[in-house]
Amino acid sequence: MANAYDHVRYPSLVQEGLHPAAISVFACLHDLPFVPASDCRVLEIGCGEGANLMSIAATSPRSKLVGFDLAETAIANGRARAAAAKLANVEFSVMDILKAPDSLGEFDYIIAHGVYAWVPAPVREALMRLIGRALSRQGLALISYNAMPGCRVRQIVRDILLDCLAGTVEIKSRLAAAREWLEFLAANWSASDPLQHAMREEANYLLLRPPEVLFHDEMGDTYEPQFVSDVAAHAKRYGLQYICDAQPARGCEALIPSAERQVLRERTGEDWVQFEQQYDYATLLPYRETLLCKDSGIIDRTMAWTRVRRLHAHGEFIPVDEAESGKFEFRTRGDGRASTSEASIATLLGHIGAAKPQSIPLANEIDGRKLAETVLRMFRTGALSLQSEPFQFTLTPSEYPMASALARIQAARGETAITTLRHTTVNISDTTTRHFVTLLDGTRTRNDLALEMMRFTALPETTIVGKLKDNLNSLAQMALLAA
Repeated sequence: MANAYDHVRYPSLVQEGLHPAAISVFACLHDLPFVPASDCRVLEIGCGEGANLMSIAATSPRSKLVGFDLAETAIANGRARAAAAKLANVEFSVMDILKAPDSLGEFDYIIAHGVYAWVPAPVREALMRLIGRALSRQGLALISYNAMPGCRVRQIVRDILLDCLAGTVEIKSRLAAAREWLEFLAANWSASDPLQHAMREEANYLLLRPPEVLFHDEMGDTYEPQFVSDVAAHAKRYGLQYICDAQPARGCEALIPSAERQVLRERTGEDWVQFEQQYDYATLLPYRETLLCKDSGIIDRTMAWTRVRRLHAHGEFIPVDEAESGKFEFRTRGDGRASTSEASIATLLGHIGAAKPQSIPLANEIDGRKLAETVLRMFRTGALSLQSEPFQFTLTPSEYPMASALARIQAARGETAITTLRHTTVNISDTTTRHFVTLLDGTRTRNDLALEMMRFTALPETTIVGKLKDNLNSLAQMALLAA
């Protein structure tokens, strides 16, 4: 029988932090063993249409990927797209978590994104039991969920919203009514009253969400945000151990302690789970990505700068010409700024920026603790990304240029969010550029491509030929061209 996800399609997206090369960064930093991202087994529970898994399959062709979901429509779409892209290393199944068989085998990475807090308690139990059973000895599992008590206000808004929608059943009418009620409530709640102000902010936040996401995430049958300490205790019952949060802003807290959290550290001592829980009390953090491993004893949460040297760094660092004398300044992601008076740090950032969109190995870049801590601080703030292995793509288009098969299929289907070989997405809204991507299958020379684009656009040859090199280089900078 079709479920809610068959009736309303949930957006299937690539999540940069849900690639084994990103997940394993935290294992490396905590000196835990992990299986290489380029040759591993990955299970995604509740994979939807499988966009995230297909991207991993495209970037890690030696790996074996398995995904399952209860929504038959989503799995059918995922299978069709994977077959069209000739991704033979990924398979999708319609399956209930409650009925997942032992024959699934063991996996080095298990991802359960957007499941744990949105299913009934028996399903949560079965989910954790499955992870405990299926995670390999050196495996890593990532579970995301809305967190308590940060989501308490959102729960109040949800309860009011569902009560207001009790008599509305038809999906389109229900979504329209939800928006009307949220707008009405946000307009009537007072900014001067602390609780009403918080609820108004929450209603406005929900209005920014895609209607399909609101329908499933906040208007679904089950919505049970979790305390991180409860999740860690639940995992422990199945032989699993809490490592850290898999978001850089929180995953590095033990390694590079922030001064404002020192009081919490003193209150909780060596009990890291209790620190995380009190952190949530202090910050009202609404969302978590909990990283787990097999329970093997004490985890080393001290900073060891040599571990950073095992990783690869990627980021945007553009030197600013007008930097003050004795200071090195860079433009970073999102039009941010980074400055330093340390020449060694400036050299490192310059090397990372010059390599963009590729990453650089840090083994020969970091020669001491100061540089390692700088990298971790910038990782924590989002100024750069870390990964345990480099992604494979080319910045120098050949005579027979080739885009990834997955990108070609997406472009052929008219999709604007195109998956890159860096496990990210880029927006290509231009129809002509998307058609150009579909032609890059490695069988056409640049001259062939020019002729094809002349027929498609009716533009003169000089115009097409003049733009061809720039267009190829642009797609290479998007990490869309296979090496």
